[in-house]
Amino acid sequence: MKKLLLPLLALVLSATAASAQTDPGPGGRPQRTPEEMAARQTEGLTRQLGLSADQSAKVQQIMLARGQEMQAMRGQLQAGTADRQQLREQMLAGRTKYDDQLKAVLTPDQYTKYTTLQANRREHMRDMAAPQDGKVKAKEGKVKIKAKADE
Repeated sequence: MKKLLLPLLALVLSATAASAQTDPGPGGRPQRTPEEMAARQTEGLTRQLGLSADQSAKVQQIMLARGQEMQAMRGQLQAGTADRQQLREQMLAGRTKYDDQLKAVLTPDQYTKYTTLQANRREHMRDMAAPQDGKVKAKEGKVKIKAKADE
């Protein structure tokens, strides 16, 4: 569970509430608003899970509330008013809360597919974060990847 939270915590720590709307985010792209993110996530889940119009509307509200809550947490962190451990606990509680809300909206088959999609996404992000056949060495702001010698 800790392995899953570290990338999420790193994402929250690297974003800022003040610059979330205007400054470029990772990759030079502007950060999306919670409303934009909720709409995009809902479109993807509607397509992947075959949600009805009613389910889609409910999922969008859940995603919007989650995005707004995350934005508020980033703001607390940026302002220096949040304890990192407390923030981590809030994130865990929020994740459980929103997963429970989604479970209430989705059918059992849709929820199973949703959890599989989330697990695959987390695995993909872990794979992208660490090189498969090498070591990462950071020095003076530069990252070098040393490949393992063939055996």
